This record gives sequence, C-alpha cells and structure tokens, in this order.
Amino acid sequence: MIVSLIAGVIHSAIGFGFGIVAITLLPLAIDVISSHIIVSVCSVPMLLMAAWTYRKGVQRIPFAVTSVGAILALPAGLFIFEAVSIDLLIRATGLGVLLMVASTLRTKQKSVRELQPSKKHLHSFIAGVLSGFLAGAVSIAGPPIAAYAIRQNWNSNQYKAFVTQFLLLVATCKAILLGVRDHIDVELGIEIGFASILAVLGVAIGERLSRNLQAEKLKKVVAAALIAVALLMLLGGGA
Repeated sequence: MIVSLIAGVIHSAIGFGFGIVAITLLPLAIDVISSHIIVSVCSVPMLLMAAWTYRKGVQRIPFAVTSVGAILALPAGLFIFEAVSIDLLIRATGLGVLLMVASTLRTKQKSVRELQPSKKHLHSFIAGVLSGFLAGAVSIAGPPIAAYAIRQNWNSNQYKAFVTQFLLLVATCKAILLGVRDHIDVELGIEIGFASILAVLGVAIGERLSRNLQAEKLKKVVAAALIAVALLMLLGGGA
C-alpha cells in the first residue's frame, strides 16, 4: 500500500492526483476492480485532511455549480464501471485528459473574467459533469476539475481549496454508492483501512513540501503531471 503514501504526497503537493496515481499503480499489485474500490473509498479520509488543510479560499459559486454537475453524472459513471471494460475506459480517459490539458495551454484563450456569468457557470457545470462521470467510471475525478481550475484567476490556496473540497464531495458520494451496491467486503475493508492511513500520512508530507511553491509554478507542475499520467493511461490502459 506504499502507492497510497506516494499518491497522498502528490495530491497534497499539487492539489489533486491521488486517484490518478493510485489507480495507475495499484493494478500492478492487485486486480483492477479491487484497485478502483480501494482508491475510491480510502481517498475520503485523505481528502478530509487535505480539505481541512486548505479550508480557506474556496470559491462558493463555482463549487456549488460543479458539485451539482458531478452529483448528477456520478451514477452514470458507476453504471459504466460495472458494465464496460476498465481497460478501455482508462485509455479513453487518458486521451480525454490530454485534450483537456491542450485546451488549457492555448495561448490565445479568453480570460475567465471576460466571459459572461452564464458561460462561466456553464463551464463550471461541464467540468463538474466530466469529473463526476470519471469518478464513477474510473475513480479519477481530478483531471477535468484541475484543468478547469488552472484556467481561473485564483492563487495557489484558492486553487487547492476548490479542487480538494470538490474532490472530497465526489469521493464521499462515490463511497456511499459503492456501499449501497455491495462492492465492499471485509477483506477489502481491511485493505482500505491500511491504505487510508498511508494516504493521510502522504498528505501531511506533501503539504510541507509544497509550502514555498508559487502559484504559476504550481500550475506548470499540474499541467506536466496531467500530461505524464495521461500518457501512462493511454499507453498502458489497465494493464
């Protein structure tokens, strides 16, 4: 479960990434289905700690709009998780992440402040829907919401507060749905417990490492991490 520790460090350092890192590495040790369930549930206590650490600065309206989109899309994603090849979903997710990052890196894009309020809310809602769907389907809600957040005129603390609290909400809803659908047994529960402890420890380490990281540098780290992991998913799939 050292993967949980590494994923926790990365998540705390850049504001997201626990699910992506864990779901990419865990299948090397255990089956893909169990990996998704463990990542989904053990991310909740880790995100609780991260949300408390970055409790100040959340943007209330974008958070509310993205949350509605995520909650509406999450059940559909879970249905896909139960019905479709995980390998195919992970590869498709990798491609989608690359496309989203490419969009955020365009030099000739409108500033968020230039958009009409209705368009701002639409962008927020779409980001929430994508994240909610991916959370249900492949347990990695981070890329769409991170791609959305790095386009906003927010400082490092605002960015981390928004992304972390959003992911906490989504992870909690996903864990509840997994319980209702009887995906969690005693053996998995024990593994989730150990993974949760290491994930929380990773968050504490990552928070210390990222204290002196400036907002612009943070955004570059996020973009680089998105590209690297998306390539891993696209090329490796669920293998």
